[in-house]
Amino acid sequence: MMPVPENKILRTATYVEKGGVGKTTTSAHVAVAAAREHDFDVLLIDLAGKQNDLSTHFGMGGEVEDVDAPISAIFGDDWDFIRDNIPDVVDRMVYNTGEEIDLIPADPGLGGADNNLANIPIEERFSKLDEFITQDLNKRYDFVLLDLPGKEDNIALNGLFAAGNVIAPLKPGAFERNQLENLRADLDDLREEHPIDPELTMVIPTMVKSSTNLSQEFVAEIQKAYPEQAAPVPVSNSQDISKKQNEGCTLFAVPEDELYNTGQRVLEAYRENTTELLNQLTKNHESRRSRKTSPEQ
Repeated sequence: MMPVPENKILRTATYVEKGGVGKTTTSAHVAVAAAREHDFDVLLIDLAGKQNDLSTHFGMGGEVEDVDAPISAIFGDDWDFIRDNIPDVVDRMVYNTGEEIDLIPADPGLGGADNNLANIPIEERFSKLDEFITQDLNKRYDFVLLDLPGKEDNIALNGLFAAGNVIAPLKPGAFERNQLENLRADLDDLREEHPIDPELTMVIPTMVKSSTNLSQEFVAEIQKAYPEQAAPVPVSNSQDISKKQNEGCTLFAVPEDELYNTGQRVLEAYRENTTELLNQLTKNHESRRSRKTSPEQ
């Protein structure tokens, strides 16, 4: 097991303003890999909207249709009162996926919460999720992974503030390549406009077909343009991913001899990429902690 910084959860978020690139699949597999391969206590938080894709990915769609302790509550003015007067409220938010990790599902109230956040003073608006993780989850988990909306709204900005680290999954394509450049520019702009400091920590090429020039060129371009952030291993395109997702599980829940060769390569990619990601998150955390504790120059 890798060392976890004392009294501090490792955090990251999957974020890119583009659907269909493997964001939910990446979130699920990285989370399970961190638990299975590194013995981390892991929590996934789905902030991506009403569809509850992560819940579906783990076969929990019916179980979370009517949550009585929604994650959207933490963004409201009454959260402190709720937490202080309902001792088990955080326990009621959390669901066991059956794959060694926990999940807080998305709920329909997130849309309203996003609108309400616009009325909160700017100096308080983006710290709600960070405070929840720090105050309510710090003693429960080693690693929290946020699956963010594919748009820059107040919920996404809360996630970027709380995580500080961004994973960008992208499938091969000229549009997707351009989106990555836009993401890097957007993160730079956010640092200037808001009190948040997110950094692009890992870019993971997904749905890669090794037999096509498009995929090979895309991976090569990512590795050249982002040598420090490019994932060690691109994630292959595999029928196993969608098949098992429809069955309500990740590939880690399936005996490897039941997977195609491409599915086995996907598993190995997520193992290696997660190991590198956790190493990088630990380094980033230690660097930020050093900056905060260093005397002002």
